[in-house]
Amino acid sequence: MKKKLAYIILLFGFIGLAQENPVSIETDTTSIKIGAQIQFKITVNEINNIVFPKLQLDSLGKVEVIESLPVDTLKNRLEKKYLLTSFDSGQYVIPKQLVLINNKQFYTDSLLINVATVKVDTLKQKMFPIKSIKKEPKTFDDYKYLLWWLIPILILLAVVLYFIFRKKEKKEIPKVYVAPIKEALQRLKELDEKQLLQQNKIKIYYSELTDIVRTYIEKDINIPALESTTNELIEIINDFNESSKLGISKDTIQQLKEVLQSADLVKFAKSKPIIEEIKRDRTAVEDVLKNTQHAVHINDEKAKNEDLNEEVFIQNKPKKKKNNLVKYILIFIAVFFIAIGVAGYFGYTYIKEKFIGNTTSEMIDKQWYTSTYGYPSVGIETPEILQAQSIEIPENLKSIIEDATTYNYGSLISNFYIEVTTTSFVNELVDFDYEAGIQAALQQMSQKTGINFTDLQEEIRINNGIEGRVITASYEFNNPVTKQLTNNKLAMLFFADTKNIRQVIITQLDSDENAKQVSERILKSVSLNP
Repeated sequence: MKKKLAYIILLFGFIGLAQENPVSIETDTTSIKIGAQIQFKITVNEINNIVFPKLQLDSLGKVEVIESLPVDTLKNRLEKKYLLTSFDSGQYVIPKQLVLINNKQFYTDSLLINVATVKVDTLKQKMFPIKSIKKEPKTFDDYKYLLWWLIPILILLAVVLYFIFRKKEKKEIPKVYVAPIKEALQRLKELDEKQLLQQNKIKIYYSELTDIVRTYIEKDINIPALESTTNELIEIINDFNESSKLGISKDTIQQLKEVLQSADLVKFAKSKPIIEEIKRDRTAVEDVLKNTQHAVHINDEKAKNEDLNEEVFIQNKPKKKKNNLVKYILIFIAVFFIAIGVAGYFGYTYIKEKFIGNTTSEMIDKQWYTSTYGYPSVGIETPEILQAQSIEIPENLKSIIEDATTYNYGSLISNFYIEVTTTSFVNELVDFDYEAGIQAALQQMSQKTGINFTDLQEEIRINNGIEGRVITASYEFNNPVTKQLTNNKLAMLFFADTKNIRQVIITQLDSDENAKQVSERILKSVSLNP
């Protein structure tokens, strides 16, 4: 009798314990048709220190989570709702779900779901033959590639026409300027070398002799000596000498007059002076040249300081300054159209991916990459390949941390950021405190960016037998580049085993719905390798 009483007490004890379980589940239905939805709800009769699970689905993977709704806070209890569906007919068991209450483990009941097919009555539903493929109507995009070829062709044509029809600059031949006195003395020397007197060509000799002195006077004093008679020339020189104070002595003018008159007699009166008179006139011409040059340039510093033999230089015309505005405008237009042509040839997507970057809406549709990062590795699917970052372990931590790796995309101040971090320890982690580890990771991010996390929520997740946490939080961030205050979301996977900690961090704009889809896809793809 006592033995039966003990069994009864024990039985009622278990019943009492079962009734004290604060975790329960509810569904709006357990039988659905393919594609229909089930609302799966977990209710906890507590409100403090609750960690809801990452929903564990059937072992065949036929049941899918459409949406995980936020936690509802009611009077003295919390409710977490999930929307489930399946596209394969059959019976599937949703296993027991683990919920942490004040770090104590409680399990929900399992749930059996029936998924039925949708019957199609082929007798009442008429069958039709397969329709042929219809051609799409032509649009501008069908011919857009021709435009990208047309632009560089037009640019090339414009360049060719420019070089064909442009005005070629004439090469200016620099003029050699010889000082008048230097030219005159050189001509006297050349006259002596002709030996006209030995050939009895006295008339020619005097013609060249007077031409030398007249040319000098015209060039150096700017008097029309070549077109004037002897008397006119002497009269003009006297007038200039008085009005402009040339400083030519009367003896020099008289010498010049006598030489010109002798030359006139030889050229027009057929006079034949003797050799001594001719030589005297030759010497007189040279003296006239030198005296006149000295008198005219007596105040000229250049004539005082420079030797006559050095008064030869090359005279170039001053170059006109070109107006380069038109050239710069043409260069800008050419560069602009070339950039458009390059973008058209290689494609806007190529240019954007290589130099501009993709928005979150473009990330959804583009090709994703499945890679593993760190050691022990973390398998993950991302819209962009993560880049390795160098990490130096401080000397005081090398006895604790064996190795650390970080791979990321973007930056913590950008609108979308992905980071995968692995840390290996020298010794095994005994009784690892998840709360302390998570707080340390969040504190490290706060120190980098100066942000404070709010609305912190945790869920347990098991990945390939390794226990971890899914942490979500909100924060406000004052972007130092745009100077705008934005509302952001943080999602972090935090896993720890005997000697390793692995983290996946994603930050995004709270208002970006596309970023939420990208983030969920990334988090679902995470796979931990042992």
